[in-house]
Amino acid sequence: MIKKINLKLIMLFVLSLCVIAVLGFGGYVLYHIIPSGFQSRHAEGPKVLTELLHMAEQSKPFNPDPYIASTYRPENPLYQPVLAIQRGKLAQAEKLLKPLVEQGNAEAMFWLGEITYGSGLYSAGPAAKLFQKAAELGNPYAALRLDVDNSDCQRFMSGYCDDKWGKLGRKLLKQRADNGDVKAAYYLLKLDIDVYSDSAEVHKKLEQLVTESAKQHYYQPLMSLLGGYVRHGYYGPYLDKDSPVDKQDIALVNKILTLLANNNYPLALSTVIDDGDMFSSQYIDKVMSQLEKLGINYYSCLDYLFLREDKSRDNIVNLASCAIASDKISYRNHNLSLLEMVLKDENIDALTEDEISQAKEISEKMISKMTPVIYIDEINPPSP
Repeated sequence: MIKKINLKLIMLFVLSLCVIAVLGFGGYVLYHIIPSGFQSRHAEGPKVLTELLHMAEQSKPFNPDPYIASTYRPENPLYQPVLAIQRGKLAQAEKLLKPLVEQGNAEAMFWLGEITYGSGLYSAGPAAKLFQKAAELGNPYAALRLDVDNSDCQRFMSGYCDDKWGKLGRKLLKQRADNGDVKAAYYLLKLDIDVYSDSAEVHKKLEQLVTESAKQHYYQPLMSLLGGYVRHGYYGPYLDKDSPVDKQDIALVNKILTLLANNNYPLALSTVIDDGDMFSSQYIDKVMSQLEKLGINYYSCLDYLFLREDKSRDNIVNLASCAIASDKISYRNHNLSLLEMVLKDENIDALTEDEISQAKEISEKMISKMTPVIYIDEINPPSP
C-alpha cells in the first residue's frame, strides 16, 4: 500500500514538473513572440522619423566642414592618437597617448586602456588600472568598461569587474545627460533597453535622442537605428525576422542616409557606395570623391571601380592607387596583393610596373589631400 502511494506521489511530482516546464517554456516563447510596445513602434518603420526626413530633404552634398562629424578635430590632442587607433596603428597610438596620460587626461587613459586590454597575457591589470583611474577622474565610459555586466570585462579583465564601477558609470552618465550631453543620454538609455518588454514610449525616447544627436552631428546613434530598420530581428518583432524589408522603408532609410553622407560621416559614405544601385550615378560619383578625402578604404573603391563592371586600365590603376593608399594609412599591407589576386581570378591582365608606379604617384596625391574623419568613439571603439 505504501509503495502504491509513493508511486502515485512520484508520478504526480513528475507530472507537476512537466506542467511547470511547459508553462515556463510557453511563457518564454510568448514573451519573445508577442511584440512589445517598443517592437510595435519599431515595426512602423522609419516614416516616424519625420524631423530627420525633413533634415535629409534640406541637406546638400557636402558640408564644407570636413570634420563636422568627427569625434575629435585636428586641434584636439586626442585627434592623432585616436585616428591611429581607428587605422589599427596601435603602437603609434600608445606612443602618442602616454604623455597625455601622464598629464592626467582621463580620455587618454580610456583610450590607452582600450588598446591595452586583450593585447597580451598580462594586459588585464594595466588596462584595468587605466580604466579605474579614468573613472575616478569622472569618465563614465571607463567605469562601464569595468562593470560586472560588461562582456569584454568578463572576457579580458574578469578579476577586475565589479558592480560598483557600473553604478559609478551610470551616475556619471546621468550627470552628463542632465547637463545636456546627448551622447551620455543616448548611452544611458541604450544600457537599459529591453526590446521584449519596453513600451512604445521608450522607442519614442530613442527616436528623440537619435534626432538630437544628429542635430549635433553625432551620427552613430542614427546609423545604428537605420540598421535596425533594414535588419529584421534587431529591434523588430520576432515573427518579422525572416520577412523581407518593405521597399518603402528601404527608400526612407536611404533618404536619411544621405543626411549623414552629406555631412561627411564616413560610414554613411561607404554604405552609399555599397548600396550604389539605390542612388543616382551622379551622387555615387560625388560620394566616392568625398570618401577619398575623408577616409579611403579599399573595399569601397573595389565596389565603385570594379564591381560596377568598368574594367578599363585607367580604372584598374585607380583601384590600385586606392589599395596602396589604404595600405599606407593603416597597419595592413595586403590590399594591393588582394587586388592582384582579384585580377587573376577575373582573367584580367596583371598590373605592369609602369601602372604600379603610376598608382603609387596617384596614392601619394590622394593621401596629401586627405582630411581624415574619426568615427570611432567611447561607445563604438574598435574591437580588441
